[in-house]
Amino acid sequence: MTFRAVFVRPSNRTGSAYLSKWGFLPAPLGLLALAGEIKRIPDSEVKIIDMEADNISLDEAISQILEFKPDLVGITLHATAAHNNAGYIARGVKKAKPDTVLVAGGHHATFLPEELIEAGFDISVLGEGDETIYDIAMAIIENGSFNQINGIVFSEGGSIKRTMPRKLIQDLDTLPMPPLELLDPSKYTFKVFGTDDRVMCLETSRGCPYGCDFCSVTPTWGNTWRNKSNERIIKEMENAKSYGYNWIFFTDDIFIVEPNVKHREALFDMILEKELNTSWIVQMRVDVTSRHPELIEKAAKAGMSISFLGVESGSEEILKKMHKGEFTPQSAQAVKILSSNDIVVIVGMMVGAPYERYRDLRSTVKFSRELARAGADALQFSIYTPLPGTRIFDEALEKKSLFTLDWDRFDVLTPVMKTRVGPVLDQMVQFYASYSFYIYKFLRGKIIGLQLAGKKKKLIDTGTRFIVDMMPEYLRSIARFPRHLLETYDMYWNSKKNGFIGKEGHEELVSNSNKIIYDMGKKKNVYYMIKR
Repeated sequence: MTFRAVFVRPSNRTGSAYLSKWGFLPAPLGLLALAGEIKRIPDSEVKIIDMEADNISLDEAISQILEFKPDLVGITLHATAAHNNAGYIARGVKKAKPDTVLVAGGHHATFLPEELIEAGFDISVLGEGDETIYDIAMAIIENGSFNQINGIVFSEGGSIKRTMPRKLIQDLDTLPMPPLELLDPSKYTFKVFGTDDRVMCLETSRGCPYGCDFCSVTPTWGNTWRNKSNERIIKEMENAKSYGYNWIFFTDDIFIVEPNVKHREALFDMILEKELNTSWIVQMRVDVTSRHPELIEKAAKAGMSISFLGVESGSEEILKKMHKGEFTPQSAQAVKILSSNDIVVIVGMMVGAPYERYRDLRSTVKFSRELARAGADALQFSIYTPLPGTRIFDEALEKKSLFTLDWDRFDVLTPVMKTRVGPVLDQMVQFYASYSFYIYKFLRGKIIGLQLAGKKKKLIDTGTRFIVDMMPEYLRSIARFPRHLLETYDMYWNSKKNGFIGKEGHEELVSNSNKIIYDMGKKKNVYYMIKR
């Protein structure tokens, strides 16, 4: 009998800012990884439903799932804001086909597993799900018990059970190759830089050894940075190119870590030697970037075309409180190094930390101008958001700082907690900082007659034309802003009057968010597992 599995990337109710503003939608690597595991099973069939790429409604997604007649449905909560939509799909499938096993994965499922079970799922996977999804599928096929599968929370006989922690996957090279044949490349676009561009996500490593207080990446991956071999990375890049993808988004939370600089240099040499001729996007730390200009030069020759830098704040004091481990002079230097190598620089900054003062907000906005002068091309200004699994989520419940647990608002663009300056002002500053950065860049470029050259000029010119074409959408976004601001105002003052959300009644949230999800063995403080 054929075993059938469907994997779904649900849309967020607030929509994807990357897709709506930049036309950027990379292929869903997480679902491909899970599909690769299922394809190891003889006589199995797999389908991927990507609601963002297919632009379908929730009910249409449910219809497509049921039409496939799956034994297993896996839904990734790639963002906390996808929680409500994921639950709606799970309940719709369960109602029509009760024998389907519904599995939730992703960071939200990892740290709020019981809530996902209550939302309609049978199983919530804790942490990385590659080996876990294979074990779940085999248990379904063999009518076995889920009790023996490590790293899950599941429902059985009306009660919720948690199994033993799972060990981290030691060798990422042993994972199946992503089955790219399951996707239509034409749906995974990067319209801001070209209407015919196609973007594939690949990973060269997992994890982060750092401890930023706002980030759920570190606990999700067990505080350990692991990498694939260069040979495996090259093989995946060649495979992506063969399917027509000319952009690769390396989803690594940190593409280069200090202990692996030489290994990355060898990778760049291999890419140049094989003449892969692909453009790629990476996420970098400013300290590593600023210390290795020669490495960035070689990376640019090998295809690094866009780099995202998490700068976060223009206040040294705030960076220390965030446990960022970086300083503003490093950020400016990193931007200059990247820009001088024809790399488009996207800077990530945020406002709304509960300990942030008005002068810190001003410092951050002012520093964004300095980064613009250093060569930063784009700015992603987000709202400091206490995501489940982070220290600040637990602190927010402890201190009764949250004024909502509506997961639709946990999109890192909408305030959800009280702050020193107030969430309404935070939202206003975030809006002003985002749009004024581009106005400043444009006016400064015209005044000083700034001229770009090389591949960066081509990308920026294409991006400028896209932005002009998208201007009606941007204007509609600006027109909607007062309504969003009023929603924040009403929710905040409602909570101020009726009481903020605290620990009482939410013990489950606190206990699950704090749990260690991996069996780390005796070596609890191994921050790097370098594969040469």
